[in-house]
Amino acid sequence: MTESKVNQDQMGDGTEDPTTAYDFNPNETYSEIVYRDEWKRHRPAAYFDYRTKWDEVPRGKVELDFPLHLDIETTNICNLRCPMCPRTIHVDQGTFSELGMMTREEYASIIDQGVEHGVHSIKLNYLGEPLAHKDVVWQVAYAKRKGVLDVMMNSNASLLNKDRAAQLLDAGLDNMFISFDAVTPDLFEDRRVGTTLGRVIDNVYSFVRLRNDSYPHVQVRLSMVMYKEPIWIEQFEGLKIMWKHLVDAIGYGFYTERDEDHKSEYPPVPGFWCAQPFQRMFLKYNGNVTICCVDDKDEVVVGNWRGQRLHDIWNGPDYRNVRRLHGAGEYHQMAMCRKCSLPLVT
Repeated sequence: MTESKVNQDQMGDGTEDPTTAYDFNPNETYSEIVYRDEWKRHRPAAYFDYRTKWDEVPRGKVELDFPLHLDIETTNICNLRCPMCPRTIHVDQGTFSELGMMTREEYASIIDQGVEHGVHSIKLNYLGEPLAHKDVVWQVAYAKRKGVLDVMMNSNASLLNKDRAAQLLDAGLDNMFISFDAVTPDLFEDRRVGTTLGRVIDNVYSFVRLRNDSYPHVQVRLSMVMYKEPIWIEQFEGLKIMWKHLVDAIGYGFYTERDEDHKSEYPPVPGFWCAQPFQRMFLKYNGNVTICCVDDKDEVVVGNWRGQRLHDIWNGPDYRNVRRLHGAGEYHQMAMCRKCSLPLVT
C-alpha cells in the first residue's frame, strides 16, 4: 500500500483536494500518513456529502442553522494523568471542575436535539476518557439508532479491552481515534501515566482484528503528541513500523506549551478565520458550551446545555458574534483568539 501524507483534523478523513482546501487550514499542525481507505467503500453517500460540507461551510463562512457536529464530553473523568494534558494541569492546580458522568437522560436530550436539527456527526471526548463512562456502549448505540451519521471517539485505549471493543463495534461506532504517544515502554509510560504500553498494544490489536473480521466501515487512526527533540521523530517512525499494516492512518500534532498566566498574545494575521465556529459546538460535562477545541479554561462560554436548547445557543448573540468576527477577518478582537498560535502556522 502506498503511503499518502496529509494534514488534517482529528475529524478528517483525508479526502480533501489540496487545490480546493480551506484557505486557512485550522489543523495545519496535524500531519498524518494514510495507509488505506477501504472503510470509505462501506460508507453511505450521505457521509461524503457531509464531508464536503465540513470543508465548504467554513471556507465559505456559511451561517448554518445548526452545527454539523457536536463534541460531547460525556464524562470529565479520566483514568490517566498524562503530563501534557490540560486536564492533569487543572487537577494538579485544584482548578478542575467537579467530576461526574452525564446521565442517560441528559445525553439522550443532546442527541435528540441534534437529530431534530440535522446534526451529522458526534465525537465522545473532551478532557475526559469516554470509555470511563459506564454507559459508553449505550451512548454509541443510542446515537446510531437515532440516525447520527458519523459516531466517533478519541480514547487512550487503556480501557478498550476485547469485550468492550466488541460491544462498541456492535453498537455501531464509526471511527476510533487512539492516542498512542511512544513505542518504547519507558517513554510511553512517562507520557501515558497510569497504564502500560503492553496493555494498550493488546487492546488496539484486539480492536483492529475485530474490526477487520466484521466491521469494515470503521476507521481506526493512531496519533501521538509530537515534540521537537529527535527522539520523538524516532518514536513516530517506530509507530509506523508497529502499526502501518494494521491501522488506517497514523499522525501527530505538535505540543503547544500552555501559558498559565494567559499573557502570551500573537500579532494578527490578515485574512485568517477559524473553521470551528462555523462547523461544531463543544458541550462540556460541567454544562458549558464553548467554541474551540483548546478552550480548556472556559474562556469563551456561549451558553449552557443544561439550561438552554442547543439550537438557541448556536443561534444566540454570543455565538453569532464569534462567527461575525471571524467572518469579517476580525478574529483578533477576541482575547482567546489573540493567544492562539494557529494563524501563524497556516
